[in-house]
Amino acid sequence: MATPSIQEQIKAQGEVVRQLKKDKAPDEKIKEEVAKLLELKKLVDDGKSSGQFVLKCPKGTRDYDPFQMAIREKVFSVITSCFKRHGAVAISTPAFELKETLLGKYGEDQKLIYDLADQGGELLSLRYDLTVPFARHVAMNNIKTMKRYHIDRVYRRDQPRMTLGRYREFYQCVSLSAFGSSV
Repeated sequence: MATPSIQEQIKAQGEVVRQLKKDKAPDEKIKEEVAKLLELKKLVDDGKSSGQFVLKCPKGTRDYDPFQMAIREKVFSVITSCFKRHGAVAISTPAFELKETLLGKYGEDQKLIYDLADQGGELLSLRYDLTVPFARHVAMNNIKTMKRYHIDRVYRRDQPRMTLGRYREFYQCVSLSAFGSSV
């Protein structure tokens, strides 16, 4: 029987580490298996000192070709026109928020939030959904009534299962949100 290639060994060891994390194994066991994984990766890195690397999207993300973009744009257009017909306006919020703004809402899910390293010292995180950024926008601007919709990307530090439609970066559409006494 042939010995598995280094890439196959790396893939298998990565699966071992992911399974241990999923099973909430003891930290010491996880660290031990991660060390093995890093050693395997080091073997590949040593062999690739010529600057070669593999071009691929990060796990849980994808590229969209022109055909897929045309479909997405059409879907967004239909959704947007429906919202506008009912008097809603579009808003847009930053892709990242102050970490403290996001932490109050998500509780157990906070481990799924991507944290960013900011050179200025602010603790920032990518938005997990569109609800908290909308609430911050309303509170900051003292908005009393509004019909709105928001279609944008959100980010979740999760184990991607692309075959099940679970991505780390995906679009979310917050449907018609109306509040206030004159809405």
